[in-house]
Amino acid sequence: MLRFLFLLIVVLLAACRQPPPANTADLDITLTIVPNSIVGDALAVVTVRDRAGQPIDNARVVVRGDMTHAGMVPVIVETSTSTNGRYELDYRWTMGGDWFVDVTVTLPDGTFARERFNFTIRS
Repeated sequence: MLRFLFLLIVVLLAACRQPPPANTADLDITLTIVPNSIVGDALAVVTVRDRAGQPIDNARVVVRGDMTHAGMVPVIVETSTSTNGRYELDYRWTMGGDWFVDVTVTLPDGTFARERFNFTIRS
């Protein structure tokens, strides 16, 4: 009975989890990470443009990498420095395996956009 109650509580808590908020800015976000397939230091380049193709500067860019399995510490880097919509961040692949990398761009007015990118890293 105790196991059933515990399982019920876990299911109810998971159901209460809020989904991430929807994008409030209409942006074109690209991400390139070099190297993008081996463990170690890398350079993450995020390019941000509006839908008309104009570069967006002065935004806060956060790059968060998580492995697809639980238990790993995420890799999080951020910057507000850019040139012509190009943001460069030092990044580090900490382990081989499957990763998803979320890029969140927050504009000075508080609107934001988020994109997800997938990578497979070799040890």
